[in-house]
Amino acid sequence: MVSGKYLGKEPLTVFFHHILPKEKYPQAAFDKDNIVLLTFDEHTNVESDMYKYEEINKRRELLKAKYNGDLSRS
Repeated sequence: MVSGKYLGKEPLTVFFHHILPKEKYPQAAFDKDNIVLLTFDEHTNVESDMYKYEEINKRRELLKAKYNGDLSRS
């Protein structure tokens, strides 16, 4: 999670964000490393600017290496 804020007791879909898009990386759709928990505002921010959060950027690069077969960068 980017902010560490409490998200409440109910796991709403708005709190779950796929770092690599499911459409482009269907093999990563259920990979727990590809899912990050975000507040509603964080999710809105990352949907409008995918490079907004450094933590997500780092994870995206590791995931791309994993799914594109280039594990030497991870």
